[in-house]
Amino acid sequence: MHKKHIPTLATISFAASLLFTAGIAQASSLSIAGATPISFFGFNGQPSTFTGGYSSGFLGTLVANEPIRISFTYLGSESDYNNSFAFLGNALTEFNAPGDTTASVLVGAGTVSFSFSDDQGGSVTNGDAEKPALGFAILNGNLTPISGPDFGPFDYVLGFNDSSTGDADYDDFVVGVKFVPISPVPLPASLPLMAAALGLFTFARSRV
Repeated sequence: MHKKHIPTLATISFAASLLFTAGIAQASSLSIAGATPISFFGFNGQPSTFTGGYSSGFLGTLVANEPIRISFTYLGSESDYNNSFAFLGNALTEFNAPGDTTASVLVGAGTVSFSFSDDQGGSVTNGDAEKPALGFAILNGNLTPISGPDFGPFDYVLGFNDSSTGDADYDDFVVGVKFVPISPVPLPASLPLMAAALGLFTFARSRV
Protein backbone atom coordinates (compact mmCIF):
# COMPACT_ATOMS: atom_id res chain seq x y z
CA MET A 1 0.00 0.00 0.00
CA HIS A 2 1.27 3.42 -0.87
CA LYS A 3 2.01 5.32 2.30
CA LYS A 4 1.27 9.03 2.34
CA HIS A 5 4.08 11.26 3.65
CA ILE A 6 2.20 13.48 6.05
CA PRO A 7 4.16 16.37 7.56
CA THR A 8 4.17 16.19 11.33
CA LEU A 9 3.72 19.16 13.64
CA ALA A 10 7.41 18.91 14.54
CA THR A 11 8.36 19.12 10.86
CA ILE A 12 6.16 22.16 10.34
CA SER A 13 7.55 23.83 13.47
CA PHE A 14 11.10 23.22 12.28
CA ALA A 15 10.29 24.67 8.86
CA ALA A 16 8.69 27.69 10.49
CA SER A 17 11.76 28.22 12.66
CA LEU A 18 13.95 28.24 9.57
CA LEU A 19 11.72 30.87 8.01
CA PHE A 20 12.02 33.04 11.09
CA THR A 21 15.77 32.55 11.22
CA ALA A 22 16.15 33.54 7.58
CA GLY A 23 14.44 36.85 8.33
CA ILE A 24 16.44 37.82 11.38
CA ALA A 25 18.85 40.77 11.12
CA GLN A 26 22.26 39.65 12.22
CA ALA A 27 24.48 41.66 14.59
CA SER A 28 27.34 43.55 13.07
CA SER A 29 30.75 44.44 14.49
CA LEU A 30 33.26 47.21 14.86
CA SER A 31 36.66 47.36 13.23
CA ILE A 32 39.66 49.67 13.03
CA ALA A 33 40.34 51.22 9.63
CA GLY A 34 43.92 52.25 8.93
CA ALA A 35 45.13 50.57 12.12
CA THR A 36 48.67 51.60 13.08
CA PRO A 37 50.24 49.90 16.13
CA ILE A 38 51.63 52.20 18.82
CA SER A 39 53.47 51.78 22.13
CA PHE A 40 53.43 54.26 25.01
CA PHE A 41 54.03 54.47 28.75
CA GLY A 42 52.56 56.31 31.72
CA PHE A 43 48.94 55.10 31.49
CA ASN A 44 47.91 55.45 35.14
CA GLY A 45 45.79 57.45 37.57
CA GLN A 46 42.02 57.04 37.81
CA PRO A 47 41.54 55.20 34.49
CA SER A 48 43.99 52.45 35.39
CA THR A 49 41.96 51.76 38.54
CA PHE A 50 39.09 50.60 36.35
CA THR A 51 40.91 49.30 33.28
CA GLY A 52 44.32 48.12 34.42
CA GLY A 53 47.48 49.33 32.71
CA TYR A 54 47.93 49.79 28.98
CA SER A 55 51.15 50.26 27.05
CA SER A 56 50.08 49.52 23.48
CA GLY A 57 47.17 49.94 21.12
CA PHE A 58 46.31 51.30 17.69
CA LEU A 59 45.79 54.60 15.99
CA GLY A 60 43.04 54.52 13.39
CA THR A 61 39.36 55.08 12.72
CA LEU A 62 36.60 53.17 14.47
CA VAL A 63 34.19 51.86 11.82
CA ALA A 64 30.84 50.05 12.00
CA ASN A 65 30.69 47.33 9.37
CA GLU A 66 26.88 47.33 9.39
CA PRO A 67 24.17 49.26 11.24
CA ILE A 68 24.49 48.57 14.99
CA ARG A 69 23.60 50.01 18.35
CA ILE A 70 26.58 51.38 20.21
CA SER A 71 27.19 52.91 23.63
CA PHE A 72 30.16 54.41 25.48
CA THR A 73 31.04 54.13 29.18
CA TYR A 74 33.17 56.64 31.09
CA LEU A 75 36.21 54.97 32.68
CA GLY A 76 37.96 57.95 34.27
CA SER A 77 40.49 60.67 33.46
CA GLU A 78 43.99 61.69 34.45
CA SER A 79 44.68 65.26 33.35
CA ASP A 80 44.99 68.86 34.56
CA TYR A 81 42.57 69.86 31.79
CA ASN A 82 38.81 69.36 31.82
CA ASN A 83 38.17 66.88 29.03
CA SER A 84 34.97 65.53 27.54
CA PHE A 85 33.55 63.10 25.01
CA ALA A 86 30.65 63.66 22.59
CA PHE A 87 28.64 61.10 20.63
CA LEU A 88 25.55 61.93 18.56
CA GLY A 89 23.89 64.20 21.12
CA ASN A 90 25.31 62.31 24.12
CA ALA A 91 28.13 63.68 26.26
CA LEU A 92 30.43 62.37 28.96
CA THR A 93 32.52 64.77 31.07
CA GLU A 94 34.73 64.64 34.13
CA PHE A 95 31.63 65.43 36.18
CA ASN A 96 30.36 61.96 35.32
CA ALA A 97 31.11 59.03 37.58
CA PRO A 98 33.11 56.13 36.19
CA GLY A 99 30.62 53.59 34.90
CA ASP A 100 28.20 56.20 33.56
CA THR A 101 27.09 55.15 30.08
CA THR A 102 25.59 56.99 27.12
CA ALA A 103 22.33 55.94 25.56
CA SER A 104 22.62 53.06 23.10
CA VAL A 105 22.30 54.75 19.71
CA LEU A 106 21.66 53.18 16.31
CA VAL A 107 24.43 54.11 13.87
CA GLY A 108 24.76 53.33 10.19
CA ALA A 109 27.61 51.50 8.51
CA GLY A 110 30.75 53.61 8.22
CA THR A 111 32.82 55.87 10.46
CA VAL A 112 31.30 56.14 13.94
CA SER A 113 30.70 59.80 14.76
CA PHE A 114 32.29 60.84 18.07
CA SER A 115 34.88 63.29 19.36
CA PHE A 116 37.07 64.14 22.33
CA SER A 117 37.89 67.68 23.44
CA ASP A 118 39.66 69.60 26.21
CA ASP A 119 39.04 73.00 27.78
CA GLN A 120 42.03 74.50 25.97
CA GLY A 121 40.40 74.32 22.56
CA GLY A 122 41.91 71.00 21.56
CA SER A 123 39.62 68.44 19.94
CA VAL A 124 39.82 65.35 17.78
CA THR A 125 37.06 63.59 15.85
CA ASN A 126 37.04 59.93 14.86
CA GLY A 127 38.54 59.83 11.38
CA ASP A 128 40.79 62.87 11.86
CA ALA A 129 44.47 62.55 11.10
CA GLU A 130 46.51 62.05 14.26
CA LYS A 131 48.06 65.27 15.59
CA PRO A 132 51.14 65.70 17.78
CA ALA A 133 50.09 65.37 21.44
CA LEU A 134 46.41 65.33 20.49
CA GLY A 135 44.44 62.24 19.54
CA PHE A 136 43.10 58.95 20.87
CA ALA A 137 44.31 55.37 20.92
CA ILE A 138 42.11 52.31 20.41
CA LEU A 139 42.89 49.79 23.15
CA ASN A 140 41.97 46.24 24.14
CA GLY A 141 38.45 46.07 25.58
CA ASN A 142 39.14 43.37 28.19
CA LEU A 143 39.65 45.15 31.50
CA THR A 144 41.92 44.10 34.37
CA PRO A 145 40.89 46.54 37.14
CA ILE A 146 43.42 47.30 39.86
CA SER A 147 40.97 48.14 42.64
CA GLY A 148 37.78 49.45 41.03
CA PRO A 149 34.76 47.58 39.69
CA ASP A 150 34.92 45.82 36.35
CA PHE A 151 32.61 47.73 34.02
CA GLY A 152 33.59 45.61 31.02
CA PRO A 153 34.29 43.77 28.96
CA PHE A 154 34.08 46.14 26.02
CA ASP A 155 34.71 45.70 22.34
CA TYR A 156 37.34 48.44 22.57
CA VAL A 157 38.60 51.04 25.03
CA LEU A 158 39.42 54.53 23.73
CA GLY A 159 42.12 56.56 25.45
CA PHE A 160 42.27 60.31 24.73
CA ASN A 161 45.51 62.29 24.81
CA ASP A 162 44.65 65.97 25.20
CA SER A 163 46.56 68.99 23.87
CA SER A 164 48.98 69.15 26.79
CA THR A 165 52.49 68.57 25.47
CA GLY A 166 53.75 67.09 28.73
CA ASP A 167 53.03 63.46 27.87
CA ALA A 168 51.45 61.05 25.42
CA ASP A 169 49.96 58.33 27.60
CA TYR A 170 46.33 58.18 26.38
CA ASP A 171 44.81 58.27 29.86
CA ASP A 172 43.50 61.86 29.85
CA PHE A 173 39.91 60.71 29.24
CA VAL A 174 39.02 57.05 28.78
CA VAL A 175 35.81 55.42 27.55
CA GLY A 176 34.74 51.85 26.88
CA VAL A 177 32.98 50.98 23.63
CA LYS A 178 30.26 48.34 23.39
CA PHE A 179 28.18 47.50 20.35
CA VAL A 180 24.77 45.95 20.88
CA PRO A 181 23.18 43.69 18.24
CA ILE A 182 20.05 45.09 16.66
CA SER A 183 16.95 43.34 18.08
CA PRO A 184 15.93 40.41 15.85
CA VAL A 185 12.84 41.28 13.79
CA PRO A 186 11.26 38.72 11.42
CA LEU A 187 10.89 40.06 7.91
CA PRO A 188 7.23 40.40 6.86
CA ALA A 189 7.88 38.25 3.77
CA SER A 190 8.35 35.22 6.01
CA LEU A 191 4.84 35.39 7.43
CA PRO A 192 2.98 34.26 4.26
CA LEU A 193 5.42 31.37 3.94
CA MET A 194 4.65 30.30 7.48
CA ALA A 195 0.93 30.52 6.80
CA ALA A 196 1.38 28.33 3.71
CA ALA A 197 3.35 25.77 5.72
CA LEU A 198 0.70 25.60 8.41
CA GLY A 199 -2.00 25.35 5.74
CA LEU A 200 -0.18 22.37 4.24
CA PHE A 201 -0.21 20.68 7.62
CA THR A 202 -3.96 21.27 8.05
CA PHE A 203 -4.71 19.94 4.55
CA ALA A 204 -2.58 16.84 5.10
CA ARG A 205 -4.26 16.06 8.41
CA SER A 206 -7.72 16.38 6.86
CA ARG A 207 -6.86 13.64 4.35
CA VAL A 208 -5.71 11.07 6.87
